[in-house]
Amino acid sequence: MISPKLNKELYNNITRLKLLNATTSDPKFVLDQSPFKDDSDEQNIDASGGSKEISIIGRIFPDSDIFREGAYQIEMRLTQNFPFDPPKVRFLTPIYHPNVGEDGEFCHELLLKEAKWTNRRTLVDVVKAVIQYIDHHNLNVPLRAGRFFLRLT
Repeated sequence: MISPKLNKELYNNITRLKLLNATTSDPKFVLDQSPFKDDSDEQNIDASGGSKEISIIGRIFPDSDIFREGAYQIEMRLTQNFPFDPPKVRFLTPIYHPNVGEDGEFCHELLLKEAKWTNRRTLVDVVKAVIQYIDHHNLNVPLRAGRFFLRLT
């Protein structure tokens, strides 16, 4: 069962994500799927299937030269402890990037509960972090380190 507090917090986060769809927004994000059945009703959440995770799917639009021509679909999975637990982020659109695993898993220190995640972070912060890492990779936390290491030697 999804708590009313989570429902309200999630609704506010999704509303903020929708605002990133404006042509002048930075970063650019298009919401494709959310757990709410009706955009105008925060109480109307689709909790079918009895899953303990909530899935939000949308597209990011990076700015770097190599990725600027594409839109990349990502999934943010939230537990019932959100916003106290960070979401899990994975790419649904295949992308070759040092911070994205072969299964689409995205690696960023912001998404680690022990590191930088706090309950004051929003899903907009997550989208900004994803786009920033896609545009400016971080080799300190790579998921595809082996291939990059082999190329350097």
